[in-house]
Amino acid sequence: MVFTLNELAFTVNTLVDQIGIPFFVMLAYVTIKFKTLNGTCHRLIGIYAICCVLAKVQIIPPWLVMITNIQIPLWLCALTDTIPIAGSFNIYSLMFMIAVDRISSMYSIRGDSFHLPLMYGISSLFPLTFIITVIITTAQGPTRLNSCYLTDLITTQGEQTFHGACLVFNWLTLFCYIIMIVKVLWDRKKGLINAGRMALFKSIAIIMGIQIFGWMFSLTAYNLVDNGVFSNYSSDTQILINLGINSISSLSSTCEVPALFLSSSEHKKALLKTFGYENKTTSVMVINNRNNIIATTQLIAINTSSTYTYFNQNNELINKR
Repeated sequence: MVFTLNELAFTVNTLVDQIGIPFFVMLAYVTIKFKTLNGTCHRLIGIYAICCVLAKVQIIPPWLVMITNIQIPLWLCALTDTIPIAGSFNIYSLMFMIAVDRISSMYSIRGDSFHLPLMYGISSLFPLTFIITVIITTAQGPTRLNSCYLTDLITTQGEQTFHGACLVFNWLTLFCYIIMIVKVLWDRKKGLINAGRMALFKSIAIIMGIQIFGWMFSLTAYNLVDNGVFSNYSSDTQILINLGINSISSLSSTCEVPALFLSSSEHKKALLKTFGYENKTTSVMVINNRNNIIATTQLIAINTSSTYTYFNQNNELINKR
């Protein structure tokens, strides 16, 4: 079988997208498993991870249609790809609601048990709008054969509208984090923020920086494509441009997960526990027989699957079994 450049580019896009799935699955898993990650923001991040998995798999149906060189009825395309694409759109509204949650926590205006349903309920309105649009489009011609592209589900105009809405959510999210950064810097100047809280917001800034500017790049590029900015280029060049945009977008979103695990101590601890590594600190009494002095020292036990190695405060190995 000989692939065209378009088919090769689409295949590369599909493969690059799948790289991120294990990362986001792991993030969703640790969020569900560990109680330390049961806060509203952490749960929203867990839902965000699930939506990212859906965004990674939504490319598979059109890819299968392309490589098999067949077309399928619109109703079948809607049945198989609507939820994954809705999940990918939910990413942008979730980003905004996570930012709103962070701001509300800074000003102590967060609610109680209704806070999470409220936050996610609002964010779900955007993908719900997409689902309704798909239903309306499909009802107009359910048996129409198509290649299962987004434009087949919501028309070209609809695609441009939703891409524009995603960009608006991205800008709103950025605006929220600018407010948050200003508030943190002001509190720091006034001495109202402790080191732990400052470290938390530094980790959030790193993650959100990757997230916002990664998605903003891809959305801006998508809007340029939608508006025909690259239409004067040759067909092959346009294919390569789209390949570059999609690959950068996919890889930048995947980078969010390692950044989160590296910068968030709670996520890092949960990840270590998942793989059987856990840092434990315990106090023991050490008796100096010569001077009959009793002192307390800290021993750090690095727990692996079968070995316990103990170090004292000077990082000297004192016992191994």
